[in-house]
Amino acid sequence: MLSTGSKYLWVLLLLALESTVPRLQAQEFAWGGSFRAYPFLRLEELALEEELGGTLSRRDTQLLILRLTGDVFFGQHVRLETHPLLEFVSPSRLLGPSGLATSTAPTFLPLEHVFTDNPNVELIGSFDRLNLQIDLNRVRLVVGRQAVTWGVAYFWPSLDLFAPFSPRRVDRDYKPGIDAIRATIPLGDFSEVEVIGAILGPSLSRDGTLAALTRFNLGPLDWGLMGGKFHRDTVAGSFLTTDAWGTGLRAEVSWTQSGDPEDRVRERRTFWRAAAGVDRQLTPTLTMSAEFSFNGYGARQASDYLDRSTADRVLRGEINALGRFYTGVSGVWSFHPLGTLTNTLLINLQDPSTLWVPSFQWSTSNNSDVLAGAQIGIGTGLQSSGMGPVPQSEYGLVPNTLFAAIRVYF
Repeated sequence: MLSTGSKYLWVLLLLALESTVPRLQAQEFAWGGSFRAYPFLRLEELALEEELGGTLSRRDTQLLILRLTGDVFFGQHVRLETHPLLEFVSPSRLLGPSGLATSTAPTFLPLEHVFTDNPNVELIGSFDRLNLQIDLNRVRLVVGRQAVTWGVAYFWPSLDLFAPFSPRRVDRDYKPGIDAIRATIPLGDFSEVEVIGAILGPSLSRDGTLAALTRFNLGPLDWGLMGGKFHRDTVAGSFLTTDAWGTGLRAEVSWTQSGDPEDRVRERRTFWRAAAGVDRQLTPTLTMSAEFSFNGYGARQASDYLDRSTADRVLRGEINALGRFYTGVSGVWSFHPLGTLTNTLLINLQDPSTLWVPSFQWSTSNNSDVLAGAQIGIGTGLQSSGMGPVPQSEYGLVPNTLFAAIRVYF
């Protein structure tokens, strides 16, 4: 693990690069941002409150996010991207439902600062994006904190190991940034090779990543191959997407050889993950999506969920499922030019249990909207035993929660 001083040296090198490479006078500056206010209300106690440290006195959570976005262009080939971020969460996001609207990624560079020292309140300032983009015609380079997405799955991605969205996330405008150097080499129209070197956590030895993804466009078919080292794992995979008679078809699969010693105890030295989905606009106002997922890392029975929930790859958000077989269904109905209703069902097929996330969105102006909805867990909760409480399902442990939001863009 590198020392804190070494991390700050990396930050200074990044800032020096961003200040010395584009010595030409900036020709264009674009800025904007957004403000989001989310109140949440839990309607019941957490199933594992005692294991988490006792009963929580509050069931409400407030989340405020101020994001500024800035782009400085130096000619046609150099761009500096910055996203300063200020987040207020009360109480701590660790025990609250704020994962419906925001998430964090393990990072290496010290671009965050916690302004509070109170377990009930968090005020965090950070740079969610801070990168220099250089277009050299034959290769495009991005150096610094940036957002990266691989694969084609929506709910349970198996190829996207760069801070993927949780399947229950309702606000997907911004993906968490990671610290990386990315090189993209075009191979032709809609075909390219992308090589990424990254540090996905505080330790270079534990969290260093070097991987490549090749995308091929074969007319109506897009095909990709991925391989590399992620953390201490060796991962290989592929994805496929196409369109057939107005229906989008997509699939991806990955194989992992684990480098985590704890996975030997879990009998997960190697495992497969896969997802396949369809997307279809049924009418001018109704769109449906469905996805089936297999998680070879998951537990074969619900009683082992607690063990899986403490695994490093689950804690860092790389895997967002505790079981093995899942189906996700989402329907979006535009009932008015300004309003939509969305219903999402996440189904654990082996419990069985279901997480239902209905939401309502209304555009209040050209640059603002309001959102309201709920997260409802359907399934058996905990069962007492001589060894303590034992989970009977995954989504039966999720507390029913109401949420609302106002989002303003500028």
